[in-house]
Amino acid sequence: MKTIFDANYRKLIGWLTAERKFQKISQPELATRLGFASNSYISKLETFERKLDVMEYVRICEALNLDPLEGIQLLTKKPTGH
Repeated sequence: MKTIFDANYRKLIGWLTAERKFQKISQPELATRLGFASNSYISKLETFERKLDVMEYVRICEALNLDPLEGIQLLTKKPTGH
């Protein structure tokens, strides 16, 4: 199974997206903070069209002033429900 479909991976991306929105940071603004000319990179991550690697993850956390370990904890929890 591809990790992009894993429930905990989706929670991680959901967490990053929610934090970005909570901080009122637009996709283009986050892309600029990361050094990208376009927000398509962020959009593709948030819609699961592109997989996030660990270095990108850390850079996004830094750009959002988040502790990467908090997100890693989401990956280590067992999915609940269904």
